[in-house]
Amino acid sequence: MANNTAPERVDYLWFPDADLVLRAENSMFRVSSGILAARSSVFRDMTTLPQPMPLEDETVDGCIVVRLHDSAAEAKCFLRAIFDSSFFMPPPSTVLLTTVIGVMRLAHKYHIPYLFRRAISHLDVLCPTALSEFQASIASLAMTHHIILDMQPVSIIRTVSEVGALWLLPVVYYSWISNLPPTSEIFDGLQPNELRICWAAQLQCMRAVGITNRFLRNLPTDSCSSAQCSDLICDAQSSVDGWSEDGEIVLDLDPLGSWVFSYMNARQLCPECEAVGRPLFSNAQEQFWERLPGILALPTWAELIEMRRKVME
Repeated sequence: MANNTAPERVDYLWFPDADLVLRAENSMFRVSSGILAARSSVFRDMTTLPQPMPLEDETVDGCIVVRLHDSAAEAKCFLRAIFDSSFFMPPPSTVLLTTVIGVMRLAHKYHIPYLFRRAISHLDVLCPTALSEFQASIASLAMTHHIILDMQPVSIIRTVSEVGALWLLPVVYYSWISNLPPTSEIFDGLQPNELRICWAAQLQCMRAVGITNRFLRNLPTDSCSSAQCSDLICDAQSSVDGWSEDGEIVLDLDPLGSWVFSYMNARQLCPECEAVGRPLFSNAQEQFWERLPGILALPTWAELIEMRRKVME
């Protein structure tokens, strides 16, 4: 059904002396074709190639109306990032995730490399390619996070895939699936290929939890200096196998987490057991991290990092 509602002018992107009107859905923007052409080769071609004579209803105040096949919300973020230099600053400036994703997608579509790289630089903070950086970002999330998470991970996954920024996907997928129960209703909206990846990855995460926590079998050590280590290790192993929450068994799907050591150290695991267990635990996590892209049907970390280098440099 056609939308007969009169289009609305977006005041903060309506410049009276500009020569071009863009329309996305039911929103209109009057902007400078020269500035757009200087930023984007796609807009440059769009505004310099000969155009057919416009119909009367395809002009506003004497300006040609060009329709964009994008959402109004993304067009607003994208155009504001171009025409308002203070709107979309590099990290660590605070920004909505929907803004980052919208700017990233349209900057890629209309070929504005500097704006695309700026959006990627925001996401790089969320999605590092090294395990140590990932774990550090999780540990400091509450203090340093500058991106306001206001959209579902599946939307991020689809947009990141669309623009080819595949090096961001391992952390986006992992951060999502490692915190969801396998029967979560949020999976209902996934496409078949996305659902296969998520289920297969959750199964691998479940198995990896057992592998990363095998170090518990080597404890307590012969040189253990605390009588309570045996009880701590037994309690930790029971929690690894699953715990009850509101009457339901909850499985640990986070092999890259550090809660096991945090739990035991808070109850004073002895230094001797820590010294033996920690390297075994860390090595198992490194091995899982290296396997993570393959689990998600992605290229290796080395290939992903090379993709990022080519885009950012």
